[in-house]
Amino acid sequence: MATTKDEERAHHEELEKPGLEKTIVENPYAGLSDEDASFMRRYEGKAGKAVVRKIDFRLIPIMGVLYLLAHIDRGNIGNAKIEGMDKDLGLTGNQYNIASTIFFVPYIIFEIPSNIVLKKVRPSIWLSFLVISWGIVMTLMGVVKDFKGLLACRVMLGLCEAGFFPGAVYIVSSWYPRHELQQRLAIFYTASAFSGALSGLLAFGIARMDGARGIAGWRWIFLIEGAITVAVAFVMPLLIIDTPERAKWLSDDEKRFVDLRLRLSGVRAHTDEGDRFSLGLLIKTMIDWKLWLGIFMAWANSVPNAAFKFTMPQIIKQLGFSTTHAQLLTIPPYVLGGVSAWLVGRFSDRFRWRFPFIVGPMVILAVALGVLFGNSPHVSSRVPVMYFGVCLCQVGIYPLLPGISAWLGNNLAPSWKRGIGLAWLLAAGNLGSIIGTNIFLDREGPEYPTGYGTSLGIICVGVLSAIVLEFFLFTMNKKKGKLVESEIRQEYSQDQLDRMGEKSPLYIYTL
Repeated sequence: MATTKDEERAHHEELEKPGLEKTIVENPYAGLSDEDASFMRRYEGKAGKAVVRKIDFRLIPIMGVLYLLAHIDRGNIGNAKIEGMDKDLGLTGNQYNIASTIFFVPYIIFEIPSNIVLKKVRPSIWLSFLVISWGIVMTLMGVVKDFKGLLACRVMLGLCEAGFFPGAVYIVSSWYPRHELQQRLAIFYTASAFSGALSGLLAFGIARMDGARGIAGWRWIFLIEGAITVAVAFVMPLLIIDTPERAKWLSDDEKRFVDLRLRLSGVRAHTDEGDRFSLGLLIKTMIDWKLWLGIFMAWANSVPNAAFKFTMPQIIKQLGFSTTHAQLLTIPPYVLGGVSAWLVGRFSDRFRWRFPFIVGPMVILAVALGVLFGNSPHVSSRVPVMYFGVCLCQVGIYPLLPGISAWLGNNLAPSWKRGIGLAWLLAAGNLGSIIGTNIFLDREGPEYPTGYGTSLGIICVGVLSAIVLEFFLFTMNKKKGKLVESEIRQEYSQDQLDRMGEKSPLYIYTL
């Protein structure tokens, strides 16, 4: 599945990377037949943009709604806690941390198997099944009687949610050329940021039902939010888009246009030859050095993200606010995080450069954690500064995962490797979530030296990993830039180039 050097250089003309030699674009439609190349020229400009907008309106909002529900349902345990769940269930010691952490064990284990199933089964059917499953589990959390019941529900919730995000990322990455991907991922990933805001708002409203029908307010949070998820899931098989070929709202010519632009950008192979699942492909993908650097970067997101997802209401409450105000004050940080994710994704695609738009948010996050860590011993007298630090953290956190997913997804080919690789990136990256849910300890509040210190150290590892990945991708691109495309095409057929994936001499890595 080769991306032509000429096509990729055309993308980079607006922003030349240092040291990348500028060459003449011979043919932006290299690898296509004369008939296909002539067809693509008809869609240059407004015609092509109209098709892309149609895809945007049909695909991204649906993924965004489902991801919103996923994050509300996994994170509302934090809202339930400050409404009295821990007292009613008799939680002691670190049992709340254990309940938060256990979610990620099945979540991590089943991400890769789920994406393998996704490639075998229609995505609309598989993802809808997952959503219905975790909605049912969520309602069951509203009737648990003790810690064991809570633990069992969290395990099942992790199992059911495991396949959604890697599946959604894979679906979105299968519809757009590489340089258009991050802002689309950022739009629906922004939903996870708004889930924090909406979760606090919903918890504030639902908790007012405390005592209705003899049911505690925190139980109503799980019951109502779980019921909403199940209701939404029942219509998803009709709305989730599997492939362009199944999209009834695209004309035959529009489907052809989408197919050809994906082949030109390397998202699809010109033929399906060599793009098959095998145990060897699974092993090669899991030990790919690019993915391991991506995993280290993903930890810089997952550690602080998980920590704040499950402890932000408690952190804000410890600033001296009441339970009600703490629920409401979780909203602005998440809104800012969502806006940040969208803006960073848009600029990253605009400049067609991932590296600075990943390292930049990491630096912002490190500064924010430094502000919180430095002021936490004097929290009672520095509430505005502490709250500003909480908001700034979300500005740094939320652009990271869509950026990292887009960067690694841009540099994995062919299709099966990208599907497995994205699942592995997200699964191994979520190991950081296990750390994140156990470093902000109640007994250390409000200073949380373990939480802030560990997060800062992991962010430094993430920044270093991004620098190393950028250096090696740039170096490999420079070597490929010295090759002559016409000579390569004389030596290799298009099928041979497709089978090479990103190792093809015509495949230019996204920096």
